Amino acid sequence: MHSLPDLKKVSKHAVFCLAAVFGCSLAQAQADSYPDRLITLISAYPPGGVTDTSGRIAGEIISEKLGQPTVLENKPGASGMIGKQYVARAKPDGYTLSSTGLGGAVIPAVTMKGLPLDIIKSFAPVAGVAGFANVLVVGPNFPGNTVQDLVAYAKKKGTVAAGTNGIGTSAHLTSELFALKTGIKFDHVPYKGGAEAQIGISNGDLDFGFANMTSAIPMIKAGKLKALAVTGAARSDQLPGVPTMVEAGFPDFVVTSWLGVYAPAGTPSAIVKKLGDAVSAGMKEQKYIAKAKAAGLDPMPMNADEFAAFNEAELRRWGEIARQANIVIEFGK
Repeated sequence: MHSLPDLKKVSKHAVFCLAAVFGCSLAQAQADSYPDRLITLISAYPPGGVTDTSGRIAGEIISEKLGQPTVLENKPGASGMIGKQYVARAKPDGYTLSSTGLGGAVIPAVTMKGLPLDIIKSFAPVAGVAGFANVLVVGPNFPGNTVQDLVAYAKKKGTVAAGTNGIGTSAHLTSELFALKTGIKFDHVPYKGGAEAQIGISNGDLDFGFANMTSAIPMIKAGKLKALAVTGAARSDQLPGVPTMVEAGFPDFVVTSWLGVYAPAGTPSAIVKKLGDAVSAGMKEQKYIAKAKAAGLDPMPMNADEFAAFNEAELRRWGEIARQANIVIEFGK
């Protein structure tokens, strides 16, 4: 003879199942109706930088694929933390997104202490957009044309000044790695954005810097900056006469940066997927490939799942590099 089921347990189980079904249905309904208004992409740096370029391409794709206007808004300051906090605190509904990448979403997390937010836990990776190499630049009046010339100059001078687009950015970490591999000493001069740092190098206020390729190319071609080497594994199509760091005599010096789109943590997975699929599909189309290439970027189409896995791999990679180089930065100091 079978005993009767515990009605309280059955009732709780039924309620749980109904709640799960209702939750899934609600999430899917949100995704189906998303978006129905303006989407804002936040760049944590001033206008004219690489995050702007990538963000505008991603925004154009989102507008085309999802049918709602998408605008890029700059919120610079505090080494990118003002913009990041703004997005992290936004309602996780897919209408406020972040345009950032290696220098904003990974390197600060593995090198900086005392950050005002947990970068890893505060954001959900949405889509990969593009990758690019940095370029080692000096001013037009620098007395040399090679990386070895710069190293010799720095050692003779004792201490040189390097400008970057902020503390804890890829340009900063690349500069630290350069110093470790060459034995030079430098004072780090962080600016609010890469364009300002490049002006400082061009004017002779700074001795060198690792600049984002996309923002540095116009000044290089105008003769306002002198390019000594690129950090990618191969020469840039935009600067075919400039050697790689490997060709310049540094066989282990290959650094590539990348950019993508992020949403506040807690954004419904169906919305994250919808955005990621749209951006990834767009970055495979010829017109957006051409836009990226024209800006010195290499398309890096990744949907949400692919981009999340890529982020985890990059956190492991750069975390190990930071440990090996003993790079620990105290935020705000």
